[in-house]
Amino acid sequence: MKLSVGAQIEIPKPPEQVFDLAVSCDGLVQILRPVGVIPGVAKAEMNGGAKPATGARRSVTMTDRSTMDEEIILFERPSRHVYRWANRPALPFSLLVRSGEGDWTFSPSGSGTRVDWLYTFELTTPLVRPLAALVLSAFQKWMARGLETLSAKLVG
Repeated sequence: MKLSVGAQIEIPKPPEQVFDLAVSCDGLVQILRPVGVIPGVAKAEMNGGAKPATGARRSVTMTDRSTMDEEIILFERPSRHVYRWANRPALPFSLLVRSGEGDWTFSPSGSGTRVDWLYTFELTTPLVRPLAALVLSAFQKWMARGLETLSAKLVG
């Protein structure tokens, strides 16, 4: 069973500029800070020093010291960035969620960029759906805060 949460924002900057900060390893550290029970990104690096590209992998260390390995499924600068977890999350999240996939879309909007970020999670079992929905509500707030921080970094 899958559950999805999303967040969106409009940023008065060109898509290339928004994309470059949002999907870079340094950008993830800058914009995805801890919010409530959801840890932030403490460190992100491309495996083997690779450049971000479709098929590349990165390692993301969270502020709770857990590590997520991610595979980039689609990298189309400046319009789309899709990735999925290559490993299960740390406890206690792993009791609820087996896998996750993030999908960032960057679309021209007026004189700026609309960013849509969707996360789809595969639950460990349908029985955890009520609790997972509560936790993913907190995750959605983390996503929204990250997009607000992204905007603040670009706009000032």
